[in-house]
Amino acid sequence: MIYIVMGPSGSGKTLVGEYLKEKGMKELVSHTTRLPRPGEVQGVSYHFVDEVTFQQTKKVEASAYAGNWYGVSEKEVEDKTKLGDVFAVIEIHGALAFKKMYGEKVKIFYIASGPRDLRRRMAHRGDTKESIRKRMVIYRKNGEACQDRHADAVLVNKSSKRQLFCQVEYHLAATKNRKKPRTDRTLYPCRQKLFS
Repeated sequence: MIYIVMGPSGSGKTLVGEYLKEKGMKELVSHTTRLPRPGEVQGVSYHFVDEVTFQQTKKVEASAYAGNWYGVSEKEVEDKTKLGDVFAVIEIHGALAFKKMYGEKVKIFYIASGPRDLRRRMAHRGDTKESIRKRMVIYRKNGEACQDRHADAVLVNKSSKRQLFCQVEYHLAATKNRKKPRTDRTLYPCRQKLFS
């Protein structure tokens, strides 16, 4: 199974990714042309490459975000899916490209979070005010709050890590048991509460 984790900047995608790694799941590491943030490791956080190398790499998906390129290579998917379940942290166009290429082997998890929480998390991780401003413009312009309609599961990140991880566990178990999980509207608080 290929699990796709998507959501706006600051929603908690990296947090969910770290949790899946702790459970022993392998991450599909994206290539990117952006510079590393403090603490990020080459080949673990991303494959940091220049634009020429990026364009020459055969990819499942590729997209530009905030002036940089991101994409997962076909080789990365082939190599890691041989080892078991994998996950990737990518944006909506990449998620849909994975779904188109791999079909039912792909499950999309969307992490929902309100604008105030997004700004707070980005500031906490060290993003500059200008970077946060740009990302919030992208959030509004691209309708990122409404992208949950493409997801197989919606995870609400509003209160605690524990609650977020419980939602991950629920949806992983539902996928393994081949049961269709209840929607976030019956299992979790209404989305409107995110934006109050």
